[in-house]
Amino acid sequence: MMGAYIFPHLPAAAHYAMLFLFKIDYPYTGEFAMALTGDLSQLHIADIIQLIHTTRKSGTLSVAGERGESRIIFSNGYLVSASHLNNRVRIGTVLVKQNALATKDLKQALDFQKKAGKDRKPLLKTLIQMGKISDDAAFKGLRKLIEITMVELISWTRGNFSFDDTAIAVSSEVTYNPGDMDQEMSLDAQMVLMDALRVFDERERDRQAGREVPADEDLFADVLPEEKAVPVPKKTTAITADLLGLADLDQLENRIPEPVSVEEIFDPVEIHRQKIREILADFPAEQQEAFVTFLRNATDRISRPAGPAQQEGQGRAVILFSSDKLLTHAAMTICKNDGILVFATEQEEEFDRIISQCQAMKVMPSLVFDTPGNSGCGLDKSNLTALHLRARGRHPQVPMFQLAAPEDITLMLLSFRDGMRGVLPKPQRDSRDFVAGMITFLEAFRVFARGFLHETSVFSEALAMRKLRDSMASLRDQEQLSDISQKVLQSVSQLFERSISFVVHPDELRGDRSVGVYAEKYEGLVSASSLKIPLSSYSVFRDVIEGGQAFFGESEDDVLREQLFEEIGVPHKLTVLLLPLKSLGQVRAVIYADFGKKDLAPVPLEMIEIVAQHAGLVLENALYRSQILKKKKT
Repeated sequence: MMGAYIFPHLPAAAHYAMLFLFKIDYPYTGEFAMALTGDLSQLHIADIIQLIHTTRKSGTLSVAGERGESRIIFSNGYLVSASHLNNRVRIGTVLVKQNALATKDLKQALDFQKKAGKDRKPLLKTLIQMGKISDDAAFKGLRKLIEITMVELISWTRGNFSFDDTAIAVSSEVTYNPGDMDQEMSLDAQMVLMDALRVFDERERDRQAGREVPADEDLFADVLPEEKAVPVPKKTTAITADLLGLADLDQLENRIPEPVSVEEIFDPVEIHRQKIREILADFPAEQQEAFVTFLRNATDRISRPAGPAQQEGQGRAVILFSSDKLLTHAAMTICKNDGILVFATEQEEEFDRIISQCQAMKVMPSLVFDTPGNSGCGLDKSNLTALHLRARGRHPQVPMFQLAAPEDITLMLLSFRDGMRGVLPKPQRDSRDFVAGMITFLEAFRVFARGFLHETSVFSEALAMRKLRDSMASLRDQEQLSDISQKVLQSVSQLFERSISFVVHPDELRGDRSVGVYAEKYEGLVSASSLKIPLSSYSVFRDVIEGGQAFFGESEDDVLREQLFEEIGVPHKLTVLLLPLKSLGQVRAVIYADFGKKDLAPVPLEMIEIVAQHAGLVLENALYRSQILKKKKT
């Protein structure tokens, strides 16, 4: 499985780094090591991780900055372990904090390791064999440790990184070839990165809202600080994810050479060129170059603002069930700038796992089955039909589509019979003008992925219901008007480009928070305290406050134009939303929203009003609880 590419326009050192990652592998001799080195100001950590993942590299990524050094271990592009800021967070402590392991059991396992001598096994394997934790608990603990490390590194804009893709030294005496590592306990880098970006964004929003965000080093402070690392016995076995546990990470070393002098600028297009020459080796050079040009143009096209992560609840993903390297490489490239994650797999259980992880992270996936045969998904028609039915049974809310050869009418009809939402004709490799046809297909696939693929009724209904449920749940424990209106603002901001929460005062509305007004939408909540709307004369604002009903439509209101638009700018369309939050019969806050510079989009107004009504009830309950507590004190 592979993740979506990120190819920003990079300076010389970053271009060199990218080309090095994509270089042709050579036999490992054990006599020397080469490393990619660079600066985080030139290449963000998220881009580095995705590059390593998509190129299926093995090795150690070391990142050093003012706060210390962290390391992330890869095996064939998958994550197998990490070392957080000079081991300030350890895997044993993570398991204890997750309530997967008792402190006494951790100490017992460490003591057992000491007594084992040369037969000592790493901590995770020791804990599993002692029956102290399950495989699932070990996996979750490992994932958490890597996520913590990623969340820390995402915030870094300064520092140096190096990636040693030829060897990992677990100690100063023992070195292993990463090609020998297996993946008994490995994690998909794209999935963990998505989760880390989500956690980072949530923390940034909390910081902007003035909330205290404790550091992971405090949350996961060592429960056994007196314990020292156990020396790693000399071994000659292959490294596995388990062997990169707590004790091994304490001794982890990279052989990092002197930084490579960069004298030539390498264009990222060379990355595509090398890949296409490999995949289309039996096609003429001019056709290979035509495909490279298509990918370059797709990479250069910018369709969305660059940001650390997509707005919560609006993530999209395409899962390709395919073994076609040309299709998967190209799909990842052309969908990248549209913010659509692309995964590819040839295993049924793998797409089940990807779907579950996407849904857990509020990313709605669609599943696309490639054509039957060796040039597609590797299955024959009968097995593909059986797979359709199994997938539909397990994931009824996931939109599913089928690719078919243009002349294969039978497969098209069978696919619709099996419940596929649509069928796309895909050119076959032995067809005339295959490269030109593939380019046309991919151009259509990109438009399809941006639009219809994620606009089916099943998808829309499931997404709307999930948003409603999540909005209700987020209000449950709120007590203060500002916090409650902020939650409603966040729900509204998923549907509009600009939104502002106002608190109602006797003579005016006072701005509280905003999204997409004073900063880019993806940056989240920003203060709007400078905004004030007078209520002394009639206006659409006063009408909403006095009537208690939401307003959604066009308005030529003078107060709207002179007091608000004068401050934040006139939207492309004058259609606006004014949503009142009422409690005890009075409007306490008003949420304003518009579409900014974009065209109008469908708005589920009834759903928004339900959220606002629920918010008013939450506020009423909070006020009643406050009154009861006051009476008890008196």
